[in-house]
Amino acid sequence: MANWTTNAAIALAASTMAASAPASATIFEYTMTNGDVLAINTANGTGSWTGEAIKTSFTGDFSSFTGGANPSFKFTLGSLTGTRKINGKTFTPTNVNGSKSHPYMLKTQGQNKVNLWAWWTNPHSSKIFGDYVKTIGEYKVYPPVDVPAPGALGLFGLALIALGFGRRRRSRLAAA
Repeated sequence: MANWTTNAAIALAASTMAASAPASATIFEYTMTNGDVLAINTANGTGSWTGEAIKTSFTGDFSSFTGGANPSFKFTLGSLTGTRKINGKTFTPTNVNGSKSHPYMLKTQGQNKVNLWAWWTNPHSSKIFGDYVKTIGEYKVYPPVDVPAPGALGLFGLALIALGFGRRRRSRLAAA
């Protein structure tokens, strides 16, 4: 009976390991002509746009993003946080009056221009500013990086279970 338990644990561990191939993440980085950096991580659906006048992070489904020196894309963002400076004042992205008519978007506008499509407002002011549009200067792709798959955690759990069965078996043999 003990051999059956051991063999089952080994078979389960082997099948879990086979199914736990790591995922691959690609990070696309665009340096704008003004020095800003736009980064998009296709694996975890995150991105950021940072520079002297902007510091934001966002989420979205970028799984179809293929990058390129002259990309063409349009993504509705799941979230957008951070700040933008306009004439020395700091503003935050807002959804005007809670309206869904102007969702946060990241899209190209032709001629290598990228638009962070959002309304920007100062919470203490009624003044609203529009989109943030900059031109791509340089393009880099960071090679795919292996991301540990959730199966690795399952494999660790199975190893703990197997150790528990082994300990239980040794206790029974010692008691007999």
